[in-house]
Amino acid sequence: NMGAIVFARAEGRIFYRQGADAPLEVLMKRLLFFIALALPAQAYTAEMLSVSAQQANVRSGPGAGYEVVWRAARFYPLQILDSQGAWIMVSDYENAEGWINRSLLAAVPAVVVISKKANVREGPGAGYDVAWIVEKESSLKVLEADGNWYKVTDEDGLEGWISKSVTWGFGPEPELEEAEAM
Repeated sequence: NMGAIVFARAEGRIFYRQGADAPLEVLMKRLLFFIALALPAQAYTAEMLSVSAQQANVRSGPGAGYEVVWRAARFYPLQILDSQGAWIMVSDYENAEGWINRSLLAAVPAVVVISKKANVREGPGAGYDVAWIVEKESSLKVLEADGNWYKVTDEDGLEGWISKSVTWGFGPEPELEEAEAM
């Protein structure tokens, strides 16, 4: 018999007590379970931003004095790993890491093409005609999502639909927008 867990709140703190015969491990697992339930779902998703400048230098450290290790084009999506002042540590689809100034990033939905080439179509499906072809590492702004397809635009304003399966990045979150509207 493991005894009962008793929760009590006093002065903004939560206290608990469990029967003396229960191991500390069980108590900790239960506590972690309750904490996990209390966290919002967004805490489990990686935050992503995209490059808002025409081109941005990704550096080896958090400052303009550090070496430029690679460059990212406009609309290139990046996963946020850490931050230090005005500098954000990021990772791309190949897990290449570096630092970029916060002023060069925005919460604009964007993807990068991860296949050798990809068809951008006139509609959301393989049955639609090919509007144009993009090369690997082309970055595109996402305008909307429809099932497994993103409506995208490039730097020149060309619009079309691309399969999510050949991209990496982030699109609009219609489920969250609908939930907030209720």
